[in-house]
Amino acid sequence: MVKAIDNIITGAPLRDIRLAIGPAEALLPDSDRPEEPAALSLEDQLHESEERGYSRGRDETVVKYEEKLQALRQELEETQHKTVGERLDTLENNVQEQVQKRLRELEGELVEFAAEAAIRLVNDLPISTEILEASILDALKHCENDIEVSVHLNPADLKMLKESESELLSDSPHQRRVRYLKDEEVSRGGCLVETRCGVIDGRRETREKLLMETVKA
Repeated sequence: MVKAIDNIITGAPLRDIRLAIGPAEALLPDSDRPEEPAALSLEDQLHESEERGYSRGRDETVVKYEEKLQALRQELEETQHKTVGERLDTLENNVQEQVQKRLRELEGELVEFAAEAAIRLVNDLPISTEILEASILDALKHCENDIEVSVHLNPADLKMLKESESELLSDSPHQRRVRYLKDEEVSRGGCLVETRCGVIDGRRETREKLLMETVKA
């Protein structure tokens, strides 16, 4: 409790009186004053210091762990991106190779198809004197220096040449060296040219076979 102040005697005006009372606790009885915290013992201080050090060390460890974890995540992401990029590059190269390979195959197939179509077109044409003469002259080009040459023809083709009075059967000096013989084994539209050096196969089926082999090569 606060004690009342009695009998203040002073000649100064009341407004000028200053009381030096001190802290509020000083006015309280001893039993009502708050107890001051007891000083920590040396052991308690050491324990508290250890706790603070442990807490600080734990916080630092957590921070370092998180930094390492973040670095590992970043490295993993970069590796994944690099791996994905390499896979995409490999896939793109494989696709381009397959496309180029298929284009080459298609090109060969188109050429082969065109050759087959040309052969069918020629085979569908009726055998004429012009076609037969062209076949014979093409074969004779390979034996221009031979003195004696025998041309084997299908009997029907030889008859057609005679009936059309082909120049190949003329009595010119150039044609006298060539003999035309009937041969049932020679298909129509072609010929076999026999020389001292060998035989030139000018049959249509042989030319067609050579054409297809050249296309597929």
